[in-house]
Amino acid sequence: MQLENNFFDVVVVGGGHAGAEAAWAASRMLGDRGKVAMITMDPHAIGRMSCNPAIGGLAKGQMVREIDALGGLMGHAIDAAGIQFRILNRSKGPAVQSPRAQADKYRYEAAVQRLLREHCPYLAIFAATVDDIFTQGASASASVSGGNDQHTPGRITGVRLGTGQELSCTCVILTTGTFLRGLMHTGPRKTEGGRIGEQASTGLSQSLERLGFELARLKTGTPPRLARETIDFSGLDVQAGDDVPLSFGYLSGSSNSPLAATFPVLPQVNCHITYTNARAHDLIRANLHRAPMYSGQIQSRGPRYCPSIEDKVVRFADKTQHQIFLEPESLDTNEIYCNGISTSLPVDVQEEMVHSITGLEKAKVLRWGYAVEYDFAPTHQIRPSLETHHVRGLFFAGQINGTSGYEEAAGQGLMAGINAARSIQGQAPIILGRDKAYIGVMIDDLVTKIPTEPYRMFTSRAEFRLTLRSDNADQRLTPLGRQIGLAEPVREEQLLAKLSAMHHIMDQLRASRLPDGTTAAELIRRPDIGWQHLATMKFQPPGRLMAILESSQFQAVLEQIQIESRYAGYIQREEQLARRMHELESKVIPIGFNFSALTELRREARDSLVRFQPGSVGQASRLEGITPSDLTMLMMYLTGRKLTTRT
Repeated sequence: MQLENNFFDVVVVGGGHAGAEAAWAASRMLGDRGKVAMITMDPHAIGRMSCNPAIGGLAKGQMVREIDALGGLMGHAIDAAGIQFRILNRSKGPAVQSPRAQADKYRYEAAVQRLLREHCPYLAIFAATVDDIFTQGASASASVSGGNDQHTPGRITGVRLGTGQELSCTCVILTTGTFLRGLMHTGPRKTEGGRIGEQASTGLSQSLERLGFELARLKTGTPPRLARETIDFSGLDVQAGDDVPLSFGYLSGSSNSPLAATFPVLPQVNCHITYTNARAHDLIRANLHRAPMYSGQIQSRGPRYCPSIEDKVVRFADKTQHQIFLEPESLDTNEIYCNGISTSLPVDVQEEMVHSITGLEKAKVLRWGYAVEYDFAPTHQIRPSLETHHVRGLFFAGQINGTSGYEEAAGQGLMAGINAARSIQGQAPIILGRDKAYIGVMIDDLVTKIPTEPYRMFTSRAEFRLTLRSDNADQRLTPLGRQIGLAEPVREEQLLAKLSAMHHIMDQLRASRLPDGTTAAELIRRPDIGWQHLATMKFQPPGRLMAILESSQFQAVLEQIQIESRYAGYIQREEQLARRMHELESKVIPIGFNFSALTELRREARDSLVRFQPGSVGQASRLEGITPSDLTMLMMYLTGRKLTTRT
């Protein structure tokens, strides 16, 4: 777009997965009534996959479907760039089944950039850094590390770019990834940067500290990349994709949306599996003193559930091998990603370790593994809307909030973009409940418990796993996406057609009976009865149900009907639990509430309430250091007071 002046309604800082979703949501919701800018060091790197070339996985796949159902872009991008699609845990229950896709990482970033370029006409992209944030009213003296419950927050007024240019704005969304004072480690060698070949951002960290924000450090890492033609795949296990790939996007393959495309778009490929061994483990143990995580060079904590190979060898000393997935990074290059041996060991140790592994004896290393340390903002400083307590109009999303993973970042970016746009429109923020979305679970976890290591989403974090399935994300969230103006009308039309088909099929199941009077609806609830079994039975009246079972058009709908029929009792219990939870969430605590005055509470409870500034009794109940008796005391104190809605 052509710039007329230097004012923007929303400025998004960063072009990773969080930044892309934030810019997409804010720009499409505001349309021609608002101006949105994205500031990124390299516009050609927008949507770049810094680490593994994959989207989805356990619980993460559900989040991608949720992003898509609300009207986000990640599902479109991975469907356009996926080179292997699989449903994980297919043999287990529906609550833990998740979609995952390998991506051609170059086509993925190209798809993200194309979507932003073609469908966000009012988005301006600047190739620059942001070195300073301008506010009115905020001060470092009212530090957000505690005791700010009576502080009047400041407000965003603009940013200064590394070029010296200043932009005025109403909202800023920080999606800084691993770039805030990023420091990369390979053995004793340290290099400033947030990603290989890209510089770190230092001025922004200093600006946040001047404003009174508390910053801390976390660490993540990445494995070596190998040349495909130098790997001996002949003796390795093959990991194939599903025979019939399932898309992430609910509109993929639809002819009714300009965003949709045929599916799958690209040829599908195999991955391979190999393993570490005793020789590799002995080599790692002998060189732990040279590993930054063990030499004292790195002080910050890395992800517990995606540890480096050094951590695996130390923490799981009884294991004789660890799995390594060899994953193609592109259809057009020879790069193979070694998923399972993330490392920051010195180059000579990495090379010897790689060559000790079956199939990799002669492998050429194209890029060495490394660890990266970076700043993040402990999450007592943000609200459930992802806006900060300390500065109105300033939102944090992604790794600045202590999370790890493309999907976690994208989910936060989407919600930050939505809520920034709604703030511009004078509307209340959208807060997803724990019973509505994995995205809601993640954000609630962040604002009630500060990450001490990079946060990663798992199905086990959700109390409502049977409700939060990947197959029903459209039913849970598309109506909301349409209500806020982000999801396209065709999504609602498609959802209504799906619901109509489900009702029609259920009517047919209830009406189809065996001679003994048993209905097809009763049979399908049995774990040993599948749709293929029903097709062989003599139902009365004949024909009508058979036509449905034999139609490929209804296969996804049939699977969802079966899940909801078999688990109806468990789903009902989750719904009852959700209703009780909503009763606590409806008890709103006003912004600026003076928790310090609650002298009847234990000191630990008061400190926790002051630090996190919960917006509801439900949120307060999930804080660290809050006991049931503390909660009872808080509710007694609030009883009889007229509590206003938080904004």
